[in-house]
Amino acid sequence: MNKWTKALGVLAATAMLVPLAACGGGTRGTTAGGGSGSDGVKVGISMPEQMLERWKIDGENLKKQLEGYGYDVTLQYADGKTDLQTSQIQNMANNGMNYVVIASIDGTATGAAAEQVAANGGKVIAYDRLIMNTDAVDYYATFSLEDVGRMQGEYIEQKLGLKDGQKGPFNVELMAGSPTDNNAGYYFKGAWDVLGPYFKSGVLQSKSGKVPSSADDWQSIGIDNWDRQKAQNEMENRINSFYNDGTKLDAVLAQNDAEATGTYNTVEAAGWDYYPIITGQDAEKANVQAIVQGKQSMTVYKDTRELAKATAEMIKALVDGKEPSAPDTFNNGTKDVPSQLLTPVTVDKDNLKEVLVDGGYISAADAGL
Repeated sequence: MNKWTKALGVLAATAMLVPLAACGGGTRGTTAGGGSGSDGVKVGISMPEQMLERWKIDGENLKKQLEGYGYDVTLQYADGKTDLQTSQIQNMANNGMNYVVIASIDGTATGAAAEQVAANGGKVIAYDRLIMNTDAVDYYATFSLEDVGRMQGEYIEQKLGLKDGQKGPFNVELMAGSPTDNNAGYYFKGAWDVLGPYFKSGVLQSKSGKVPSSADDWQSIGIDNWDRQKAQNEMENRINSFYNDGTKLDAVLAQNDAEATGTYNTVEAAGWDYYPIITGQDAEKANVQAIVQGKQSMTVYKDTRELAKATAEMIKALVDGKEPSAPDTFNNGTKDVPSQLLTPVTVDKDNLKEVLVDGGYISAADAGL
């Protein structure tokens, strides 16, 4: 169990692991003896949007995995609109989905729709983002969240030579993720555990002054909906106000690839002859190319094929009357949700070909090699 999840409590009651009976008597996709077949098993997938390449890939991968088991799969994207996602999930519940996989836009707002799925006898699996403040979420599949931020922080630490005793002071700007995304707090905590002590000692500083007082204050520097344009606007304001007089910007903690794109676009527009260290997350195609071109420094690669596989295997276990693999827990404010955490990987120019291209995630041409 990962160190930050150990303190979140014990696994939820064993009864959670038994597929619920559907409304109106009988069970959905299972036999009375606990065995099952794929006939009649209906699975809904709710993804937040398609504008970010990763969600389109996630949805297609998961749909393919589940259809491989013979299930009837409905995949919908919510175009980044919370109300639309809620409506789509409610329709899935009313259409008798046995299992609904939800990658939330807003982990709190999604709770009511998850409760409708549960009320109609379905199981809810939170995908990558935890659904908050409800007992209607049965399982959670994601990556080791604090590890993502820790990898970003350690990359900045390494490239600035902080462990080797470099004193700077270095100018570092910080951005966190969407305030509505529960994951974003974990990402920032992982990064802050590494970088925070350097800010406190004065080795790192921020000319904009936008440094949270603690990891718990991460929302003060959050970028709504992880939006690229909002991140770009934020960095334009900071660069124009604090760095266009020749002051060097050494690094930017951008916590996903959209924020990274907004950052290097701003640097290009400013006409600088260098790029600061810029972190990211998700290994989007355009950002992989940016790493090859030297615009972005690194990204944290989360193999969504593996996440889709883990989620599909959770559902397969439930259909077969077995306990899914969920050895960790995350507390969502109401319950300790059984969770499976996968391992992310730091990717930069040095290992990009080996990890992404040779690993079959992206072609050499798409990577810009």
